[in-house]
Amino acid sequence: MSVRSFPLTLRVIVSGATPDEIRETAVAQALSFFGASAELDVLSAEAEPDGEHHSRYHATVVFRKVA
Repeated sequence: MSVRSFPLTLRVIVSGATPDEIRETAVAQALSFFGASAELDVLSAEAEPDGEHHSRYHATVVFRKVA
């Protein structure tokens, strides 16, 4: 394995009111990082209620670019 090429994951933390809003925001951040045409895998995704705002959620999503 070359030091110049190795798998890299990206963890994003987003918030939203619906699962679709969370997905859209997380994917936009991942594509901004990996490149607009990147094909992505989601390694994990967890959401929890935002304790300060009703009907809002925080989510942590981990992405990896498909090789």
